[in-house]
Amino acid sequence: MNKIHVENLVFSYDKEKNAVDNVSFSIEEGSYTTIIGHNGSGKSTIAKLLIGLLDKDEGHIYVDNEELDYDSVYDIRNKIGIVFQNPDNQFIGATVADDIAFGLENHQIASEKMQNIIEKFAEKVGMIKYLESEPTKLSGGQKQRVAIAGVLAMQPEIIIFDESTSMLDPQGKADINELIQEIHKESNITIISITHDIEEVSKSDHVIVMNDGHIVMNGKPEEILLREKELVKLHLDIPFALKFTNALKKENIHIDSCTTLERVVEELCQLRSKM
Repeated sequence: MNKIHVENLVFSYDKEKNAVDNVSFSIEEGSYTTIIGHNGSGKSTIAKLLIGLLDKDEGHIYVDNEELDYDSVYDIRNKIGIVFQNPDNQFIGATVADDIAFGLENHQIASEKMQNIIEKFAEKVGMIKYLESEPTKLSGGQKQRVAIAGVLAMQPEIIIFDESTSMLDPQGKADINELIQEIHKESNITIISITHDIEEVSKSDHVIVMNDGHIVMNGKPEEILLREKELVKLHLDIPFALKFTNALKKENIHIDSCTTLERVVEELCQLRSKM
């Protein structure tokens, strides 16, 4: 069942060049979809269109078969949580607990129920020890965990991660990607991640590749990532593991799921001895 369906979507910031040009796609309920593309490809614009922060010029957006328009925008937004690139732009409260509570207050959750909800989702993202800390004093990865806890606390049906790891160091990026994986495995939340991280793409269910406002590839990661030359032309990359495997194949070293690390090292040593 499609959770989101987009038909012939068009949007322009300057009314001269389309940032999103006749884009159509569907996202299944409970799936984990990554949308990738270089800067200016239109991927983040799509995120803003899906939650009604931008008003489309043409086309249709459906969430649960309900079209996004002026009358339905607030009902649809109640189903969607979004985590932005810079967590500092999302902080409202003086403490981590206050920040998680902010969305609950907007949803008019009874105050006597809030503490349990705050603790539940702070625990889920590994931030239970920091409830009384000031968000501004946390690391980048910790800030994103708080932002994610605030979104999860509102129990959305859809979460959009809009370049949410792009400002993090490698460890922070790996931690947040692992958390996204956990959310996907443990819930029926539909996840859309706007990302440059090709390693994250390899772990998703579905990938949409954008270039110059158009969808140029659309399919399963294992299909898309085999199109290495096309991805490189789009200034994208492939995961290191796949690069490594391809390099081994060029040297007639073939590996599969049964190949041990010791076997790979042995083959590489033999190759080096021939040089």
